[in-house]
Amino acid sequence: MALYGYQGSIWLYDVKTNKTRQVTQGGSVAMPRWLDATHFSFVQDGNDLKIADLQAGATTDVFTAAGGIQTYAWSPDRDTVAYIETDQNAYPHLRYRSISDGSTQSVATLAPAPGRGGTQSDDIRIEFSNDGAYVLVVYTPADGQAVPPDQSQFQIRGINGSLAFSDAMSRDPTMGLFSKDGKSVYFMDSGGVRAWRASSGSTRTLRKMQWFNPWPSSDGKLIAFDSGTDSANVRIKVLDLRTLSVVSVSKPGRGVPIFAGPHTVWAESVSACSGCDGATQLDPSVFSIDTTTRAERLLAIQSLIDVDVLYG
Repeated sequence: MALYGYQGSIWLYDVKTNKTRQVTQGGSVAMPRWLDATHFSFVQDGNDLKIADLQAGATTDVFTAAGGIQTYAWSPDRDTVAYIETDQNAYPHLRYRSISDGSTQSVATLAPAPGRGGTQSDDIRIEFSNDGAYVLVVYTPADGQAVPPDQSQFQIRGINGSLAFSDAMSRDPTMGLFSKDGKSVYFMDSGGVRAWRASSGSTRTLRKMQWFNPWPSSDGKLIAFDSGTDSANVRIKVLDLRTLSVVSVSKPGRGVPIFAGPHTVWAESVSACSGCDGATQLDPSVFSIDTTTRAERLLAIQSLIDVDVLYG
């Protein structure tokens, strides 16, 4: 199953039946995150984190952030929520919220990011490693100024708040994600697609290339990404982490990929647009692509921008 935000509501997509249904009513809601097969969290009206029970059809309040919740993630044990909140001067703050005692730890203040959404490298993300030891924070793009490492918009923190890694904003770091074993973070900067290792704290370049909207396969061996939605000729590609080889798996005009099976990637339609903020637009059409045959079929889901997948 998949949860996704569309037109201010959260929708549930059933892969087996290829049907969707709206699962939230009222308010403006976004950022669904699966907790288990019957519960998920979401943000309502920008400030309120809530949990929905799909079976009971009820919601419960978790906490409210006065400065808004820009993005968030749950620790594997579900006892901590890491999130970004902005202050009245538009500075983003990384905070850890304890669910068991309700306390909030202010971890770091990041450099401001004016003009969000203006480039295809813009990304906002928080992710825990699978052992809960580290938190990845991505809040790009930078505004070009030099800032101390602990204010970088791309950094990795320990669960105790300590800074484990940050990339200089001059390198334009963005588009990061944890490996499935939690031992590495893959990301893009001016040097290409790179990997940070938790054991050594070192980084290395995997390939001198760009990637956008990366999404790992459920076994962690592959990463699907697109070549950039600034172009209507954008394609979906797949990086094999074992061989570091890359193959194109879609026709032009497909972006924002999600691995939905060993040989299946979902992708949203991208088309040229005149009179838009940019040169292209995402269409409310999502396709399932067979990465072996390149065959595709239209799905009932309308958007992949704000989505979370529950793998069986």
